Amino acid sequence: MSLSDLYPQGMTLHSIGYAALKYPELPPELPVPIGNQIGVLQRSPLSGQIRVMTQVASQYLPALLEYQYSDAPELHDPSNAQYYFSNCLCLLNYLASQPDVSIRLSKHPRILHDTIDKLLMPDIEEKMKACQNTRMMGATFEADFGSMLQFVSTLLLRKQLVVGNSETVHPRIYELSTRLRAWKKKYPGQYIGRVSDRLADQIENSDPNTVMVKEQQDAFTVCGYILCEKHKDMLACGNCKIQRYCSQEHQKKDWKNHKHICNKGLIDTK
Repeated sequence: MSLSDLYPQGMTLHSIGYAALKYPELPPELPVPIGNQIGVLQRSPLSGQIRVMTQVASQYLPALLEYQYSDAPELHDPSNAQYYFSNCLCLLNYLASQPDVSIRLSKHPRILHDTIDKLLMPDIEEKMKACQNTRMMGATFEADFGSMLQFVSTLLLRKQLVVGNSETVHPRIYELSTRLRAWKKKYPGQYIGRVSDRLADQIENSDPNTVMVKEQQDAFTVCGYILCEKHKDMLACGNCKIQRYCSQEHQKKDWKNHKHICNKGLIDTK
């Protein structure tokens, strides 16, 4: 199996990064929004997804964080859906299942604080629903809102294991818990309701599955050498700190591939 075989339906590392970082443009080689590309990836075999997540994060994580903190007008316009859940945040939410990514993101408190601040806006649902005409093809309020909650849940998992106290994450975190209980009742059986229930338990330190979920996430690593399936006792690339290898031998063998993506960001293919 080659690295290109990991990407289904014509997707590439470039199409994923372009769709996340070039709003409102779409990748010229595959004009499909990032949410749709992620949906296809999520239906792929888990072993392949883990490799794709790691490659995408190896290439784009610094660029994604830089963009999310940038002065891009869509990120500062409350009438635009990107203000609440950007294409960049959509990809970060998917990548956060990879443990090294979630750990890196947990060290950027602003991105978590900003998301919680938006969820605490008094009319957050109405404002997000009013942005439908600015959403990318196929995107919905339900998917965006539920994914915002999921993003907080994933990052809070790492924060809790480090500090052990939800209140140190955000000074108004318990106000969010009250809202989450209301959203659970308002959206029963729906994605928003399920994530609200789980996140409220996390905030109140009453979720018995916290450690189990972390252990499941920690299994989302694999040696970067395509012919190796080892998952444990690995060292990270010293540059991107995302791609891991079981040995220096396998790192050297993979360097011919990894050197082209390691912290490279979005590369102009013209």
